[in-house]
Amino acid sequence: METADGGTEGPERAAREGAARPEESARAEKSAPEGSATEGSAPEEAMFGGGPPALLYLPNDWFDFLSEGPDAEAARRRYEDLMPRAFPHMPPEGHREILDGLMLWRDALWSNGFLTHGIICVPPDDGRAAALWQIMVTTMRLPRVNPDIDTTALLTRMIPRSDIGYVTHVESYGTEMGLGLGVIGRTTLTPPGAPLPEGATEAPKGGMAAALSFAPGAEYGLLVTGVCMDPEQDEMLAMLIALIAGKSTLASDAAPPDTQAKALVR
Repeated sequence: METADGGTEGPERAAREGAARPEESARAEKSAPEGSATEGSAPEEAMFGGGPPALLYLPNDWFDFLSEGPDAEAARRRYEDLMPRAFPHMPPEGHREILDGLMLWRDALWSNGFLTHGIICVPPDDGRAAALWQIMVTTMRLPRVNPDIDTTALLTRMIPRSDIGYVTHVESYGTEMGLGLGVIGRTTLTPPGAPLPEGATEAPKGGMAAALSFAPGAEYGLLVTGVCMDPEQDEMLAMLIALIAGKSTLASDAAPPDTQAKALVR
């Protein structure tokens, strides 16, 4: 698949450590020399971020907001290089405004424990609809669940009466770590209470998919979520998300990543 920066989609494995929450990072910075590696961990109340390093199976040339890891200046240079290509007719002050917004978004993602935020953007061609997908990956602290409970059946019964009633399908599958749980749905693209787009009679909908992969009895799992602007592309999005979650792993005493992996230390 062609991506935002003109390349093609393919697998990549990237080793990334779970990020500390902001308060954990502040403590780590005080106790560690500048530039040294610190082990990230989430506080007891945090559900996302922290945990062991992740070995991610990702498209190798999508646009990833977090591919530079903690190097914010390198990220800014990459975003800055993209501006005139993405918005060739926009004046420089517009580029700077977008760039500042992207940096705020990137910093929020990184400080809250996200490992990647990838974008796939494909223009329409020969009758094929345009595609705009966004996919995010983070670690997740897992609740303790009775192993005798059928989680898939439980979620299928609970979802219609919950805040995620837009989920239309729940499925379990095998992953590299052991277990996977995936969902597909169609959700509104505007915030609750926001005005409708001009001429619209109802809020526009997009597709969504998510997958959680984990080892039985593990403290952490890997959560992959994504949205697509075209709701008809929800199943294709779900297949990519299931692949990322299914092929990625969280390290414990696992073998080190292969030689093509990018080590991002937090």
